[in-house]
Amino acid sequence: MVKKILLVLLFFFLSTTIIYSQCANCGVTNPTGTNYTFLANTNYCFTSNTTFSDVTFGNNVKICIASGVTLTIQNNINYSTANPAVNFEIAGTLTFLQSPQINANLTVNIQNTGVLKVGSSGQNNLTLNGNGTNTLINYGTVQMSVLGFNQSGATNYIDNYGSFIIGQNINISGITTFRNNATITIGQNYNNNSTSTYINCGTINSAIGYNLGGGRVINTGMFNVGSGSIDMSGNSSMENYGTMRSLGTINGSTSANLYNEGVLKITNLQLNGGTLKGPSSASKKGYVYVINKINPNGLRVGPNLDLQKYTSYNPDVKSASQGESAIFNSAPVYVNSSGTAVTQSVANVTYDCATCPSSNTTIAVCPTLYNATFPPVAEDDYYTLPTGTSSTTSILNNDLEQYNGSAATTSNVIITQLSTTNSGVNINTSTGLVNVGTGTAIGIYYITYQICRTSDPSSCDTAIVTVNVTINTNPQTGTICYKNPILTGTILDTNQGISDLGRAADNADNWPMVRKGGWTALEALTKGFVLNRLTNAQIAALQNPVEGMIVYSITDDCIKINTDGSSTGWKCFTVQNCPD
Repeated sequence: MVKKILLVLLFFFLSTTIIYSQCANCGVTNPTGTNYTFLANTNYCFTSNTTFSDVTFGNNVKICIASGVTLTIQNNINYSTANPAVNFEIAGTLTFLQSPQINANLTVNIQNTGVLKVGSSGQNNLTLNGNGTNTLINYGTVQMSVLGFNQSGATNYIDNYGSFIIGQNINISGITTFRNNATITIGQNYNNNSTSTYINCGTINSAIGYNLGGGRVINTGMFNVGSGSIDMSGNSSMENYGTMRSLGTINGSTSANLYNEGVLKITNLQLNGGTLKGPSSASKKGYVYVINKINPNGLRVGPNLDLQKYTSYNPDVKSASQGESAIFNSAPVYVNSSGTAVTQSVANVTYDCATCPSSNTTIAVCPTLYNATFPPVAEDDYYTLPTGTSSTTSILNNDLEQYNGSAATTSNVIITQLSTTNSGVNINTSTGLVNVGTGTAIGIYYITYQICRTSDPSSCDTAIVTVNVTINTNPQTGTICYKNPILTGTILDTNQGISDLGRAADNADNWPMVRKGGWTALEALTKGFVLNRLTNAQIAALQNPVEGMIVYSITDDCIKINTDGSSTGWKCFTVQNCPD
């Protein structure tokens, strides 16, 4: 699949490098003063280094910091109105020397040259206290000690494509989605809540652990958790499609769900009746490495998992002892994809399987930021189609409405043809069928198409259709005519012929009479038959044209046949067919 696409956030990005224009539409450029008030509805641009002591923000303030420029705010942040909207566009460096609590609805876009630093060396805390929507998109560098979200009624979006360094903790309140596409380093803990989701599509390194608090973690990249615990209280859910390693303990309740479709490296697991779940399809396996034995305590395991005993990670060292008794203190409850208790065999739970599918360490798919759902999956297609025909199967037959979701149909996805290398080879976007127009030259052509979820038109994927166009030999629809001869009535000789093979003088060959049913027989092995080659003006000047007369037009580069015996009856014959 083409699989590659980053997703629509506040902007549409095509790579991990983003380029903003320089600061524009500046109402005020390079303001100065010890204490400064940013007036409402004004754009401020900084193109030289500036330091303020205290600042006050009005509503709808935008601050742009050019590349190579540093804006430093030393002390207090004040507001001329409650919960104003404040927007930072950072191509240079923004430094807060204190530990600010920003009581504003904040939008921060950090370019690939930009730096957001809290404390002179990133040692201080940043608290977002806006009660509306707060958005932080980073393509550069972020450094701070603690990142906090204080408002339970706020909606927060954090999307990282650069370097995000948190010296201690991330503390979450409100409805928060935290997505990582590059690298995040957390010095201590990540604390979640029941209305928040953490999506890791890059690499995250957490030194201590995680408290999910009933929230959700989706990992499609590399997720490393240190010696602390991962607490999965309430309805906490962790979904691993990449590689996840926990050096401490994973604790959970009976409602906790730990899904694994990739490689899960566990030191200690105590889910207390929760579920260790694998893929629903038997064509996949989730691989679970365990160092210390698990006390099941009602743990539900399955389906489609393979468990292996290890003695260490990094380096990974597999134990000499394998099997159920090496992993569990007692047998767990084996379940199918519906959660119904079944036998180990039916659950397809294996131990150190030698013939299982290869392990999956990344699916190269990242959920969307704003609803934490996977995009659709468009797979490449290949068709061999004669000219003038359409495919009998849809390009959607091997596509999914979203990863691990239902099959894509014209009801749940929108098809768009993005390009084709031949205008006669196209997709019918209403049906998903591939059409090859009559007269299309034989060859191999490519169509690029996109499918987007009907429920979320910004969530899309692309694929390529390869179409091998061949000659159509169907007498009814084809471009070459193979009409059966008339076999009834009197068989007539062909009485006139021109031969380069010496047959005309050889009565024994009975040539050309042996060639039945023709007006003229022409034959040669090393010579060709050349029609009169005329310009269109010469053809028009022919006197007494006869229906069926044939010439070659060097003006139109085609064979022309007179169809009605008139001077206007000359027609180009460029499409092979079966005329009656």
